[in-house]
Amino acid sequence: MDYVSYNGEISKKPQIPLDQGFLYGYGVFETINVAQGNPVFFNDHMERLKQSALVMGLKLTIHPEQIRSECQQIIAKNAMIRGGLRVTLSKGVKADNLLITARENHYTRQMFERGLKICTADTIRNETSRLVSIKSNNYLENLLILNEAKARGFSEAIFYNTQGHLAEGCMTNLFLIKNGIVYTPASDCGLLAGIVRNRVIELLKANHIPIAEGYYTKDQLLAADEVFITNSLMEIMPVNQVDERCYGIGPETLTARIDGLFQQAWGQR
Repeated sequence: MDYVSYNGEISKKPQIPLDQGFLYGYGVFETINVAQGNPVFFNDHMERLKQSALVMGLKLTIHPEQIRSECQQIIAKNAMIRGGLRVTLSKGVKADNLLITARENHYTRQMFERGLKICTADTIRNETSRLVSIKSNNYLENLLILNEAKARGFSEAIFYNTQGHLAEGCMTNLFLIKNGIVYTPASDCGLLAGIVRNRVIELLKANHIPIAEGYYTKDQLLAADEVFITNSLMEIMPVNQVDERCYGIGPETLTARIDGLFQQAWGQR
C-alpha cells in the first residue's frame, strides 16, 4: 500500500510534520474496513472521529464527505479490493492535520473457521482514564501487551479493570455466550465501544437474541460456552481458547449464527 493522503495531497512520500501529533501522540484515529473496494460503516467511523476530536480538543474542519472522497482516492490509487484505511487527525501547529493511510487486512475466513487463541493480561485497565473511551494515538501500552501475548503464542490479550471486571482486548471488544445469552462488558468498564461491537448489539436485538451489557468476572469468562471478539477488520472472530480454557467453535455455534446474520446484513465478502 504505497499511497497516502496528507491534508488532501496524495503522494508516496508524505512529509511528516514535527507537531504535537507526531512528538506526543496527540491525536485520534479510525481504522476503517475496506471490502469490495468500499469503506465499511464509514458514517459510524466519522461520527466517532468527530466525538473523539471534541474530547481531545482537536478541530475536524474537513467535511466527512470530503474525507470519504479522499478515502476513495486512496483505495483507487492503491488498487484496494480488500484492506483497511486509517484516518488520523493529529494536533498541528497552526491547524490540525489529517492523514489517511492504507494497509492489508490479514484476517481470513480460514482464521474464522479455526478460531483464535487469546490470553488475559496482567496489566490492569484504568476505567477512569480520560483516554480509555476514545481511539487516541496513545496505543503504546496496548501494543506492548499485544506483542507479549503474541510472543507466548496468543493472538490477543484481554484486560480486566481496577474492579476485576472484564474490559476489552488490546485491539478488540469481547463477547461471552452462556446458555444462549450473549454478554459483553458495559461501556463504563474501561473500553472503547467499537463500531462492530455496537453493530453486533444492534443486530442481536433486532433478531431477538438475548444480549446483556454488564460487569463480568474471570469466573464468568471461564464458565462461558462460547467466546468471540470483534473489531472493524476482523468483524466477528470466534475464540477457541482463553489462557488454558478451550471453547467450542464451528458452524453449529451461536457465534456462527451471529456471524451469518452480520454478513447477511452488512457483509461484502
